[in-house]
Amino acid sequence: MNTPNVWRCDLVPQFLAYQQELMPAIERVLNSGRYILAQEVEAFEREFKAYVGSPHGLGINSGTDALLMPLWMMQLQPGDEVITTPFTAIPTYSAIRHVGATPVFVDIEPDTFLLDLTKVKAALTPRTKAIVPVHLFGNAVDIVRLREIVGPDIYILEDCAQSHGAKVNGRMTGSIGDAGAFSFYPTKNLGGYGDGGLVTTNRAEWDQVMRKKRMYGMINKDEFVMDGINTRLDEIQAAILRVKLRHLDAMNARRRELAGLYGQLLDPQFITPQAIRPSVEPVFHVYAARCKSQRDELLAHLERAGIQANVYYPKPTTRQAGYQAAFTRQFDLPVTETVCRDIIALPFYPELPQETLRHVAATVNAFFHR
Repeated sequence: MNTPNVWRCDLVPQFLAYQQELMPAIERVLNSGRYILAQEVEAFEREFKAYVGSPHGLGINSGTDALLMPLWMMQLQPGDEVITTPFTAIPTYSAIRHVGATPVFVDIEPDTFLLDLTKVKAALTPRTKAIVPVHLFGNAVDIVRLREIVGPDIYILEDCAQSHGAKVNGRMTGSIGDAGAFSFYPTKNLGGYGDGGLVTTNRAEWDQVMRKKRMYGMINKDEFVMDGINTRLDEIQAAILRVKLRHLDAMNARRRELAGLYGQLLDPQFITPQAIRPSVEPVFHVYAARCKSQRDELLAHLERAGIQANVYYPKPTTRQAGYQAAFTRQFDLPVTETVCRDIIALPFYPELPQETLRHVAATVNAFFHR
């Protein structure tokens, strides 16, 4: 494959845009001599939980661990079931497996690509202990409605890895369920320059335990009161994220503007973008759409034109060979199977020039009108 002229996601323009703020923040950490769990992490936890509207926020080392930590708090036992979507990045599923629970998959909606809430009730059993809805591509699941469906006794862990700043019914994702899991992987809406994650929760007791657990169960350098691990957000990443958090709303507004432009330019006869419900204020982590035909041929056409596009996701989690041994039964997922065959993600990031986006849209349209 030749190097693209247009990347699906280019991180350099964002660094250049905020370089004058980022470099002093990094130097501030280096000059402090304190690099682990110090003032930058404390400040970022305080600022991010206030942004989300959650009473508690805990910085850790990845989005995957941000899923794992609340799942551990649920004290799941072998045979306990956790409902989730088959149309997601693999960490959603692997975190469930890592705590020893059994995943149960519910199909998605064909237009929003989100968990189909009308199918959740049929998936509930006496073994269901939790549900992990994914706010996919910056869209948002209606968590209040989900709570009405599952009742008060089933934990809801929001997977917010792709939804920093998204709202549903006026409330931020990550502030509605029992906990929210955020990733700060570099390509995220709020991305660092390495791995990072954060857990929001409305459960004070979970926050207290997770703070010990992320540092080996330590309460001071000589005392360890529980079985813990090492999962810490480092000071440099926290300082970087504090800078970018100040600009997150503006970056998300730009994402909405660019998504709207794609919607105006792409021929709806051939390309159907992800649907957004009226109750949702999206943040368009990626610009995902369904091709009504010839998806793979379009990808090849774009590659020849020097335009990088991706497929999120080419197959359901249930058909990933490395994980199939964990399934206890077969799942009927016709919508997911169809969307996987149709889906495409076009070049998209806040700094994408409008003229470049217009070029991409024109190249897509030219393929179908050739």
